Amino acid sequence: MDAKLDMIVMLFKRLMSITRIRFIVELTVLFLVVWVGCAVLVYEYEVGVNNRIHSLADAIYVLLVTMTTSGDAAVVPLTAGGRLVVSFALIVSKLLTALLCAVAAAILIDHKLKMEMGLKMHKLENHIIIMGWNLKGVQIISTLRNDKKLHKTPMLVMADIEQKPVDDGLVYFTRASNPIRGDSLQRACLDQAQVIIVLANYAERQHADALTAVNCLMARKANPKAQIIAELLDPNQRVYLEAAGANAVVSIGDVGGFLLAEAALGSQEAQQLLHHVTHRKET
Repeated sequence: MDAKLDMIVMLFKRLMSITRIRFIVELTVLFLVVWVGCAVLVYEYEVGVNNRIHSLADAIYVLLVTMTTSGDAAVVPLTAGGRLVVSFALIVSKLLTALLCAVAAAILIDHKLKMEMGLKMHKLENHIIIMGWNLKGVQIISTLRNDKKLHKTPMLVMADIEQKPVDDGLVYFTRASNPIRGDSLQRACLDQAQVIIVLANYAERQHADALTAVNCLMARKANPKAQIIAELLDPNQRVYLEAAGANAVVSIGDVGGFLLAEAALGSQEAQQLLHHVTHRKET
């Protein structure tokens, strides 16, 4: 029991550390204080005078109706004190309602902006991460989506772009620098991913494979168990990507997007083709 109580207290403290949640709690507490306090005053003023108020429960109901709507026309305070208290409660309730609506709107706008800008902290596991973005990204997602086993598997794109590149409810987006670093790893839940596909940065003509190798190293360090498939531009750099932790390396030009997706699916045909091409290039 003590352990559960400690967990509840700790959770409450963590929630209170968030400014918006603390503000909402404060407004709610203020509403309750005004509601109950004014109900007690209305009861003192109106009991024995107003036929609709016979107990404190009646007064609490009257104040609740007044503060949450425009008031109940059938319940009219008859004393000057009762009218003053009800008027005060009505004004305060409207102000509190406006503040709560403003906070709710701010939370929704902030959530939307974070989603679009890739700054939201996701809670995912056993998902597929596409690290980086280029022309092969759409083909990879389409191929993975057409697989029955991965039809509903969440995917996440980690890339240095302005917004989510595809319109898919199960594709999430985290904005990340290239090479990846910082809190983007936590936002993408990279340590919980089952497959990580590392795409090459076509804008980097001389150092694209070096950046890919760094991303592979970071991904392997964060998630030792994930299947990592990396895209290679220069066949001579294959050994570095393999040393960086890539389980499969694809450098097949135009069909690379297809093979990257097939390798992520664990296709034996794709693995055989990759092995054949790799062996042919080495010989």
